[in-house]
Amino acid sequence: MKNLIIRTITGIGFVALIVAAILLSDNEALGIKFSLLPYFFLVFTCVALYEYRTLLKKQKINLSVLFYAISLLIYLIASIPRNVWEIFLIYLVLPVLFLFFLLFIVELFRKQENPFTNIAYSILGIIWIVLPFALINRFPLLLKWKIGGDDGRFLLLSVFIIIWLYDTFAYCVGMLIGKHRLFERISPKKSWEGAIGSTILTLILAYFANLLFPMLPLNPLQWIGLALVIIVFGTLGDLAESLFKRQLSVKDSGTILPGHGGVLDRFDSILFAVPFVWIYLNLVL
Repeated sequence: MKNLIIRTITGIGFVALIVAAILLSDNEALGIKFSLLPYFFLVFTCVALYEYRTLLKKQKINLSVLFYAISLLIYLIASIPRNVWEIFLIYLVLPVLFLFFLLFIVELFRKQENPFTNIAYSILGIIWIVLPFALINRFPLLLKWKIGGDDGRFLLLSVFIIIWLYDTFAYCVGMLIGKHRLFERISPKKSWEGAIGSTILTLILAYFANLLFPMLPLNPLQWIGLALVIIVFGTLGDLAESLFKRQLSVKDSGTILPGHGGVLDRFDSILFAVPFVWIYLNLVL
């Protein structure tokens, strides 16, 4: 019971922090004329990278300290609000490729037993953690680029709300009636009942999302499509992180969020889903 109370308080505080950061960012009504999101999610990126590197040390995989520097440079480059493909190539793809090759150069001088393992895990960390966090910062600009709208903050907020609803429903339904394990080998607490029940409830609420977000140009079927993308890839992201932790024989990625674990534990679904949500929204807007 005590753990449930701690989990609930932490969850409410975490949600309030994310919502406030999104709504206050670039809010001209409050006199804030620049985006706070890159700085806000930079903090989470740093903590997630620290957790990632610390977890790998348990398997004697020692990533270079320069992994942080390279990762943060890529985060800053990827967060630049560009929407023209030629500029995108110049400002993002080429620098990222250069920094990837820099990882090889670093390993030449570190004299580690498994240099290519270090390189592989460094690149995985950048793809899995850094680039999705950077991509989150671009969501508020998506409407402006596509249709000239100024309500992009609510588009990003809707993505978080859908994934929070799904996670909450899955936890509650699973606790109440969950009997058949979804992936017992990877995540023994998740159930088919929880997954199916939360999917149905989330899709029903997504159908009525226009009532909460009338300013966004999505019809009910497009909202359902968005929810499905988030549910499918968010679930895969959750399972992928569980598989990663099981391989390392750890329960949580960290302890910074009491009752929830670490930053990776809280963002596992969203980080995996964000690239696919971005593709979906670019197709339907």
